[in-house]
Amino acid sequence: MKVTYVIAAALMLSLNAYAQKDELKALKKLNDKGAATQTYTPEFKTLLDKAEPLMANATNEQKADFYFYKAQYAIGEAKKNPAGALTILPAAIEDYNKVVEIEKAGKQNRTKEIQEQIFPAVKDQLLNAAATIVNEKKFKEAGQLYDLAYKLDTKDASMLYNSAAMAVNGQDYDTALRNYLELDKIGFTGVTTLYSAKNKSNGQVETFPNKATMDISVKNGLYSDPKVETTPSLRGDIVKNIALIYSQKGEIEKAKEAMSNARKANPEDSSLIIAEAELYLKTKDMARYKELIAEAAAKNPNDAMLFYNLGVVSTEADPAGAEAYYKKALAINPDYIDALVGIGGLQLTSEKQIVDEMNKLGTSAKDNARYEVLKKKKDGLYNNALPYFEKAHKLKPDDQYIISVLASLYQALEKNTEYKAMKAKQKKA
Repeated sequence: MKVTYVIAAALMLSLNAYAQKDELKALKKLNDKGAATQTYTPEFKTLLDKAEPLMANATNEQKADFYFYKAQYAIGEAKKNPAGALTILPAAIEDYNKVVEIEKAGKQNRTKEIQEQIFPAVKDQLLNAAATIVNEKKFKEAGQLYDLAYKLDTKDASMLYNSAAMAVNGQDYDTALRNYLELDKIGFTGVTTLYSAKNKSNGQVETFPNKATMDISVKNGLYSDPKVETTPSLRGDIVKNIALIYSQKGEIEKAKEAMSNARKANPEDSSLIIAEAELYLKTKDMARYKELIAEAAAKNPNDAMLFYNLGVVSTEADPAGAEAYYKKALAINPDYIDALVGIGGLQLTSEKQIVDEMNKLGTSAKDNARYEVLKKKKDGLYNNALPYFEKAHKLKPDDQYIISVLASLYQALEKNTEYKAMKAKQKKA
């Protein structure tokens, strides 16, 4: 009986081995057909389901093949359903990683393909899926997709930054804090160099992957006006968000410590001074806030962007100071559109208070007299704001926000010709 059992067991193992080979051969044929488009037929899924219970007794090479085909099928499904990528792709990535792990001990038939071809393609798929659901305001889920993209390519820390930003938008502050802390730890700045030139055939400014490609295109006469630009550092933004999240969680000392450590490591980074000043502003420590603002201004007396940022953070707590900073920015760069819009908006900060009082007035002689005083005051605000927005419009004539503000101002001031001109420029939502 024992001999019979042994023979039967051996026969069963032999049959399983043949079945494994047959299923995997069929999967290989179907995979080769679908590889170009990564779309797979129901037959492919049926074969996967048949092969899966046989993997317990499979060789490592067979297991690697199976997990590869299983991952390929999942990628195809995610292509058909980008909105479901978050539930589909993590398992696919896990299966690809199983293949890589299995092949460490033997032949590496697929490792190179996975790491050098498939993972970059999956990363692009994750980014496309993230872009799709961001449009649907699914920020938390988009952040999780960026997280997956970072796990595929840990050299690209911008994915972790995007994940953190999406987590903030999705109010998932614990995840945002974890990612910002990791970015701070690895010293991520996000600084990149951009290469661009104008295409002579259509007048459009186009970007290039590197300086050499840009230079060749310009030399060949196809492009003109080459530019090399460096994007601003995100370091201050990262540290500021760490501190602000700590502050929101009620961990004020951790917030201050985070900012202090960042300042020590980057003493010349003015963006960190502004971020720290903003933190103290939020915690109502006006004395320290003003010290930091003064320090930032002294370090960079000719930096228009710095003074613009000082104006932004000072607007609520110190409107007079904010106006001075905006004016300083404009003294350095008279065509600084953001500063023009900032100072123009600052002129209107008391508008709501005036309008609310006007709306509460009755029809008595006393109320009518008060109404006229308030109307004159309100019109004065509008007239003060108008030159700034008009200049911003000349510099950026298609900006819809500036156009809408001007239309409102002209209408309120009964400048009907100007109002109609602005109204005509407004695009329908």
